[in-house]
Amino acid sequence: MMPGAQEKDLNPDTFIGLSFPLRRDNTSDFKLTKTSLEQAAHNLRNLFLTYPGERVGQPTFGSRLRDLCFEPVDDDLPAKVEEEVRKTVTNWLPYIIIREVNTLSEDGDENKIFVKVDYSTTLNPNTLESITVDTTYTATAY
Repeated sequence: MMPGAQEKDLNPDTFIGLSFPLRRDNTSDFKLTKTSLEQAAHNLRNLFLTYPGERVGQPTFGSRLRDLCFEPVDDDLPAKVEEEVRKTVTNWLPYIIIREVNTLSEDGDENKIFVKVDYSTTLNPNTLESITVDTTYTATAY
């Protein structure tokens, strides 16, 4: 019988997926993730920073979050960002539950925004995680 997702998460010898960005690891060819929550952060980063049309074989994969981050910063922008985040996650990563989306600006630079997404997964609905996306092609999971 194949182990379930929860058993895989609890097994320290099982890996879930690839860490992004791709990089070498001391124990394997690529750095791998060990839990579904850790993999979810990497999957979100990959989704938000991939523009539709960039992924070979899946031309609609990705989000237009970078486009929105270059829109005028006004009262409508946070709602547009939240709509894009929820739409793309629902479409591509349905196991991730978006809890909250915040549009943040950098101190001293109101023209640069970051998007903070609080989420959980269907496997761990009571564990809240967050990722902050800087659309200059970096993302940090906390």
